[in-house]
Amino acid sequence: WVQGFSDKNFGFINNRTVCYPCGNYILFLDIQTKKTTALQCQTGRVGAFAANGNSQVLAFSDRKLNPIIYIYNFPELSKLTELKGNAQLDYTLLAFSFTGPYLASYSSIPEFVLSVWNWQENILLCSESQPGITATSLSFNPMNWQQLCFVNESFVTIWHIERNNDEHHLKQNPVKLPDGQGSMSPHKDLFFPVSHSEDPYHGPDLPDSAIAGLV
Repeated sequence: WVQGFSDKNFGFINNRTVCYPCGNYILFLDIQTKKTTALQCQTGRVGAFAANGNSQVLAFSDRKLNPIIYIYNFPELSKLTELKGNAQLDYTLLAFSFTGPYLASYSSIPEFVLSVWNWQENILLCSESQPGITATSLSFNPMNWQQLCFVNESFVTIWHIERNNDEHHLKQNPVKLPDGQGSMSPHKDLFFPVSHSEDPYHGPDLPDSAIAGLV
């Protein structure tokens, strides 16, 4: 018997079914019939969790040493595959791509590793370590699976998944955020200033290094 709802994560597995973790189980609630079904994690408590309504699959990790990510389909609730990475203690975030068989994962202490998987072929495509950084949110770009949004308490990063044939590499692109007052602090580049207009009234924007004593 399982009851309760955690504020960690939930998602639609199809148009009428919501699923969410609860203790050692994943609960599925049909919002029309109010019927609930459960999927048990055989190795203990459920850790990170993600659902993909397009493919009707879900992923969750267990909370034990050297955790494993399990992929199940719905409504059959049959196990499709197991992803075994290098995480020693726990996974904190999982995210499915909207298109394609791709899954992103982020592990906690001690690795703090962002990884991208092809879960259908059980292949780890690429990974990148960020020591000491705790993530609060992880999501794919709905229009482009090669872009990941990584959110921390103090910054936002867009990770680009660069691809060359079968090789994949994560490239970091930090996002500039406004300050506490909501204004963007302009970053003055001494060599390559950003032109605010294609046809400026006072002529082209010149870097400070090109100005020689002229007012």
